[in-house]
Amino acid sequence: MCAKAAEAANGFSITGLLDSQAKTRERYPVIEISVADICDHPNNVIYSMDESEIVKLARSIEKDGLTDLPLVRKLADGSWQMLSGHRRKTAFRLLSETDPRFEKMPCRAVDSVSDAQALTLLHTANLFTRQLSATERAAASRALGAEVEQMRATTPELTGRRTEDIKAAIISEQTGRKVSGKTIRRQEALADRIENLTPSWKQSAEKRELSAEAVERLSHMSATEQDELYKRAGKTIATKRELSALIATVDAEADAADKDLLRADRALKAFVARGLGKLSPQDRTVVDSIAKSFARLREVN
Repeated sequence: MCAKAAEAANGFSITGLLDSQAKTRERYPVIEISVADICDHPNNVIYSMDESEIVKLARSIEKDGLTDLPLVRKLADGSWQMLSGHRRKTAFRLLSETDPRFEKMPCRAVDSVSDAQALTLLHTANLFTRQLSATERAAASRALGAEVEQMRATTPELTGRRTEDIKAAIISEQTGRKVSGKTIRRQEALADRIENLTPSWKQSAEKRELSAEAVERLSHMSATEQDELYKRAGKTIATKRELSALIATVDAEADAADKDLLRADRALKAFVARGLGKLSPQDRTVVDSIAKSFARLREVN
């Protein structure tokens, strides 16, 4: 465990703040604050605030109350800033439109928290309390990179330590959940691959409908190939396992084809996908040449 990563908690951790039996929580009072008086943390924008999920959360809160108290800090100007609980605050605001009981929300107020520590708390709290998508989880760990670089600038003992290992130490210290640097690196690599997917496949990946292997295979395909495969999968595939098997099969079939033919096929598909406007005389000459080459291939085979 990196000692400086432990210092980032400044005497408390997410597990302590969210554990109702922990002595750590006794230091931080629970107070009711008007929802309108709590501003969002600016870095929370990387996390989903899906409206349908907020509605579900609001119904749950209305029925069962809050299961975890939001964390807030008081800023220098006296206003309140959310550290953990942005979705809960939005749900309260939604409920307050028809029920004044939800105009105020019970929060646990933490003090003496610097901007850097607030950022760390924001991301580690989301890692601890929410079921994040692959890209959200990677975004959270990447966001800790700023904290890591600040620590490097003032802590010679971190020289030579990999960034992902320091991130893992911070997350483990804050959440009480063991995580390795390799896991951090793997999650961030997966998120990068998801960014290379078409919107339909990206949505499937975020819903955990794709295995990591399937995401990797898809990320090497062109957008046109991905779209064609998505249409094919939509007609026949019912389970995650079947989907992974189909993607693996199609990818293997592509690997077996001649590489030059594959490149030509992808180039033509990309050209067609841009839209078939009126071809120039030069383009028509090229198309005629392609047609002749295709005819010769058909004759041979």
